[in-house]
Amino acid sequence: MIYLDNNATTPLDPRVARVMVEELERGAPANPSSLHGAGRDARSRLERAREQLAGRLAVDPSELTFTSGGTESNNLALLGVAEPEQPLFISAIEHPSVREAARRRWAAGAPGGELPVDGEGRLDRSIRERGAEFEGALVSIQWVNNEVGTIQALADWAAWFHEQGALVHTDGAQGFFRLPDTIPELGVDLATITAHKSFGPTGVGALWVRRGVLLDPLLRGGPQEKKVRAGTENLPAIIGMGALAALDQEAPLWADRGLAERLGRFRAELAGIDGVRVLSPEGAFPTCVSIAVADCLAETILVRLDLEGVAASSGSACSSGAREPSHVLAAMGVPDREIRGAIRLSAAPSTTEEELSRVAGHLARIVEDLRRRPRTD
Repeated sequence: MIYLDNNATTPLDPRVARVMVEELERGAPANPSSLHGAGRDARSRLERAREQLAGRLAVDPSELTFTSGGTESNNLALLGVAEPEQPLFISAIEHPSVREAARRRWAAGAPGGELPVDGEGRLDRSIRERGAEFEGALVSIQWVNNEVGTIQALADWAAWFHEQGALVHTDGAQGFFRLPDTIPELGVDLATITAHKSFGPTGVGALWVRRGVLLDPLLRGGPQEKKVRAGTENLPAIIGMGALAALDQEAPLWADRGLAERLGRFRAELAGIDGVRVLSPEGAFPTCVSIAVADCLAETILVRLDLEGVAASSGSACSSGAREPSHVLAAMGVPDREIRGAIRLSAAPSTTEEELSRVAGHLARIVEDLRRRPRTD
């Protein structure tokens, strides 16, 4: 199989897997909240993982709360920080876990709304004419978009929103570990981090919250995670996330000098196929290539690719089964006839030039065949 769905999840790094297996094979049961020796040892390993993650992000370990992943972190940020009547704004291309949390706030009466983007998925500069609206608001801006790979000028926007008196959260699920930036370099107040987009375990993430910003817990129960996130910690996964952070700090996991060049040639091959348009803008994260095939259905293309041994997806893996047009592409102004034929091909440093060339060849034949046939939907 040629795996081109790395924006959905990545394979687990064997080095991370070994650390997790060692934890799972420990003889004594160990709950980090227990006061006996085994519990204290578990607490020590958990805090070591927090320090490893904090070291990679260049933040204080006490500002990190471990969660079950990006969705929980995004919900905790949007529903746990803002006051009931505090304005909440999100970019129009956010992940569903941000959009649905925001809709809950808005339905409860909070003011705010979606911020427009341009045709490349970048925040529209016209937003800067609306400065007064953002005083006292919480603003959520996705760092790297999961569908088209657009990278926001996050530090610049965070500085501007701060000038207007707003707090800034970023969904960094597709950014942290893939890009070298640390949290201080981004200049945000809250940041969502997850592991499985960069060769770490699923089911674990973190929310970084700048000291002084208060969180109201979503989950009620025990005093874990400084009473911010109740529930016994997923220790093997957390230790895996810590190991991942340490590995990335030592040698960046996505660093590959030839990666951008390979993907650039792949983009050019895809753009040369009759009826195909590359939607990912220049300057997007290079391994994410979103394309549109006008008057074809994405589901049909994906099934045909699967039969050829190619794993790809359409839009967000969390919502691709909904058969609804991509809100990301709609916000970018992509016509509906192209949106319905849009697929996402997301590679990894291990993806070879030969694999990419084979996929381009498969797509050329599939698109030619589909465009010859009349639509029946």
